[in-house]
Amino acid sequence: MMVLNFILILLSSYLWPIRPFDTAHGVSATLGDGRGNATGPRFHRGIDIPADSGTAVFSIYSGRVRYTKNSDGIYVGEYWYIHLTNRVEENSPVTGIVDTTTSSPTQIGEVMDYGTPGPAGDHLHFQIGPTGGPYSNPLSYDGGPVGFSDNGNPIVYSVDFWKSGSEGETATQVYSPLWGKIDIRAYCQDRGTSGGVNTTTGIYKLEWLIKNKDTKISYGPYQTLTFDQVQPPNNGDSVLLVYDRHNYSSGSPFYYWVTNYVNSSHNVENRYWNTKLRKGQAWDGDDADFNSEAEYPAGEYNAIVNA
Repeated sequence: MMVLNFILILLSSYLWPIRPFDTAHGVSATLGDGRGNATGPRFHRGIDIPADSGTAVFSIYSGRVRYTKNSDGIYVGEYWYIHLTNRVEENSPVTGIVDTTTSSPTQIGEVMDYGTPGPAGDHLHFQIGPTGGPYSNPLSYDGGPVGFSDNGNPIVYSVDFWKSGSEGETATQVYSPLWGKIDIRAYCQDRGTSGGVNTTTGIYKLEWLIKNKDTKISYGPYQTLTFDQVQPPNNGDSVLLVYDRHNYSSGSPFYYWVTNYVNSSHNVENRYWNTKLRKGQAWDGDDADFNSEAEYPAGEYNAIVNA
């Protein structure tokens, strides 16, 4: 009897770069997570896959190896594998996982030792995109990696209100009753269970809505932050329109400026909630002169943030 061992390639997904290739692994950081610090902020360009130091790493697709500008990465085509030791020689050809139904793929390196456990510790950073970007979200690109699931529920720990412009150097918190142009901030994180590994990461998508407590009328939801790609949105000022510079963190949970908006060109717009907005106007439209003209008439409201 002849037994053929093979990996079934699904057209709607791709394989993982560590063994087992066709089984879900944990994800301890996602595309768009805040990195660096408030004076040098940047977006995370891919996902982190927790793995012990020394774990063998393989290229998903065949091609020629290129080294990243830093000293610990490789990319083959538009697939990047970072935080490696014992890298294969630059410019050498490698056989990818998808091309090895009857042979073994080429090992391109091993996961480096960070010295500490957990999401900040040993992991493979994996990203997809051309040099210079844009970098796509690996969890949704081409159907995402085989078997990935996101069954954990995100948590919104708190919602608070700030004077418009608080993303800048001066932040002013405001309290009820609210009046004028308001920035809404939320403190939240996602919880992942992919591959049976419990992890926490940043949020993929946020939206907000306003609900009148008396009339039960809802305004919204207004979808604001969505991370399908980065670069753009670019590092620097755009990051500080997403994450609060005054409470900046390089790991979840994060403080998000919920009222800002990632537009169809993948740039972050500095927006606000105008409590005085005239009915029928765009978000940055004119103020109402009378209560009867107001989009949000005087009354009691609930602000709701969904992640």
